Amino acid sequence: MTTAVQDFDEGTVERVLRPLLETPSEQTDLFEDDPQIGEFLRAVVAAQLEELGLDTVTDGAGNVICEIGGGEAPGLVLFCYAMTHPAGRMVDPFTASRIVGADGATRLRGRGASEQMGALAAAVLTAGTLAERAADLAGPLVLCVSPAGETGRHDTARSFLAGYEERISPAACIVGIGTDNAICVANKGRVDATIKVAGLAGHSSMPWRTKNAIEGARLVLRCLESIALAGDHPHLGRPTLTPTAVHSSPNATHTVPDLVEVTVDRRLLPGDDPEVALADIRRAVEEIDGWDIDVEPGPLMYPSEVAPDSPFVDTLRAAFGTAGHPDPPLTYSHGCIDAGLFSSRGIPAVMLGAGEQEMWHTIDESVALDAVALSAQVYTAVALDLLTRPTS
Repeated sequence: MTTAVQDFDEGTVERVLRPLLETPSEQTDLFEDDPQIGEFLRAVVAAQLEELGLDTVTDGAGNVICEIGGGEAPGLVLFCYAMTHPAGRMVDPFTASRIVGADGATRLRGRGASEQMGALAAAVLTAGTLAERAADLAGPLVLCVSPAGETGRHDTARSFLAGYEERISPAACIVGIGTDNAICVANKGRVDATIKVAGLAGHSSMPWRTKNAIEGARLVLRCLESIALAGDHPHLGRPTLTPTAVHSSPNATHTVPDLVEVTVDRRLLPGDDPEVALADIRRAVEEIDGWDIDVEPGPLMYPSEVAPDSPFVDTLRAAFGTAGHPDPPLTYSHGCIDAGLFSSRGIPAVMLGAGEQEMWHTIDESVALDAVALSAQVYTAVALDLLTRPTS
């Protein structure tokens, strides 16, 4: 039975959310290794948790991890993100200005507000609440704040889960990211591949002395269109195979290239085997005669799915009811995120958090304070429901 949880007023929410929005943690070419991301995690996230009297550790991948409560029962993971999309053309992206939404709700504007930071603020609020109940917990609440968030790979989540190799696996995971407080029960996965087409370089004034790799790449692109993609999901639809980049080299004037690299994005449905998807690509391009073609696998992110009538989703629904919002919507995502890695390890995982997806990466990105408060209430109620010791 879900225990009633406290309200989080707008002032309390803003005190946590504002520093997260005022401190840049943008994606750069350094990805998770950017010192700016590490400083954000140390100076803002870890500092907020330490102000609540909580200890943190930083693992080898840069994840900041805070564990609340003990006991031998499986715990609950809140997995959140530090890295945001670049500010781009957003004006004043790190001032955390107060605005009023069309519905009259007070919002804070800033880069990452609707994607990462609303959910992260809710998780910090949850950690503070659970700290006061730590002695009542039969299993731990584990908050992991990853330096990722925009990189499209499982590296930091894999590092976090490596810490469970000699302990009981978590009972469940909530990936904190903006879903407009809908429960995202399934998402597509993705495996990238780079298809390399080799030719023979030469001066473009004498193309007959060359073998233009661009011509081979044209055949590759045509061949990819012929691959039959199996599967159909009632909410996610069909898998897709999309070329996302084409690079030729050498990059020099008046030169026929001897190498073209075609990068493709192969979306996976729940249950799809990424090795089978890669094999389909290899088999198709092997049929192209007269060219030296190689397929190299790239980053992989697993698909995820939790049954809408599963015990974990029932617990989430009950938590929304406790917070005064019964019957939360369920949603499904074509994007990829770390829920898939948890699911691949047998850990039920959903995406859930404040912030509308249509606001992601926009020049006016913002999040409503009352939406962050609701996320914190739900996270807290789920944690108490799953982790509180039974009374005798």
